[in-house]
Amino acid sequence: MISFPDPPTTVKKILLVEDNLLFRKVIEHALLKAGYNCVLCESASEALEMLVVETPDLILSDYDMPEMNGFDFRQAVLLNPNISDIPFVFLTSFTDNKLVLQGLNMSALDFINKETPIPVIITKLNNIIKTLQNEHVRSVRELKVAAETLNVKSIPTQAPLVDGYRIFYWHKGYRGYPGGDFIDFVQVDSRYCFAFLGDIMGKKWKAWFFTFGFLSYIRAAIRFCVLDQDFELIRIVQKINKLIYLDESLQNILSSLSLLLLDTHTGEVHYTGAGDLPLVGYSPETDKTTTIQSTGLLLGLLEDGLYDKQVVAMKSGDQLAIFTDGMIDIPSNGAKKSDYPFFVEKITPYLGKPDSFGLIRKHVLELIDDSNQMDDASIIFIEKQ
Repeated sequence: MISFPDPPTTVKKILLVEDNLLFRKVIEHALLKAGYNCVLCESASEALEMLVVETPDLILSDYDMPEMNGFDFRQAVLLNPNISDIPFVFLTSFTDNKLVLQGLNMSALDFINKETPIPVIITKLNNIIKTLQNEHVRSVRELKVAAETLNVKSIPTQAPLVDGYRIFYWHKGYRGYPGGDFIDFVQVDSRYCFAFLGDIMGKKWKAWFFTFGFLSYIRAAIRFCVLDQDFELIRIVQKINKLIYLDESLQNILSSLSLLLLDTHTGEVHYTGAGDLPLVGYSPETDKTTTIQSTGLLLGLLEDGLYDKQVVAMKSGDQLAIFTDGMIDIPSNGAKKSDYPFFVEKITPYLGKPDSFGLIRKHVLELIDDSNQMDDASIIFIEKQ
């Protein structure tokens, strides 16, 4: 019996592009046997369509295919910024040195001969993926060290203590990378506290890099308005949006924002959103959940974002959940599906309990991992005492 080497600890998805049915089935069987998830395409054009909805950990492609050969396919992948960084390996019976060199010069990680014994092919793929994982860990570590050295962070170290409220938050970056989600609180005085959550469009470092520009504008706009004793959220968000819209370094960089103002004197929570998800509210009085929707546009999209404001009169035991789309994006048949009602349904049984957020954290949030997370995931949870 042929034995296969152990795959990396987390299940990885490999896109196999191969027009030969028999060889495709043989490799698929070997990959599944080795513990990988496998997505199959019989042509490069089919693979390009698949890559619109799939994000494999590695692309394994034949060279000699009709209509579009492996090199043309590789070039098309490189030209698409959404998929260009997916690791790419050629698997082909063509072993001409010039051809191999040409493939490697297209930033392919390897050029594997189809005549190679199947266990050796799997070992090569294991080694490639493990090397990539090690590089990922190193890169994340170096990035965190750099961020700590510069004293910049997009997620706070603790929630503020606000009289009459209990505030919790939770964040998990996509696959462990720093990403585009940001959370912060601005405690003005004993009466007012701002809480906000946003999501820069994009993933990983590209999004993470821009969070600090957005955070700086949001914090500054809040502080300047507070100095003028202006607590009107619509005007604050309009100022934030205009600053971002006019900043040339942030052109074409968009972000959602949920901005809340907690008033300890009235028990009200004022809310204005910019392209964000509806908030989920819970009242023990009715034992029902409600959604609170804003119509504001994403920050930076237009000079005037047309923002509105909602006022939530919080009574004792009332709860609010504010979250990014990483909470509602779930894998479905190998693709990404956004399911807001599904997430609301998952947290609803724990609303109104003595330790609601602790239960949500244990039974929902801590179950999010590399196998089911599709984006950065963040949540702020507010409870009126």
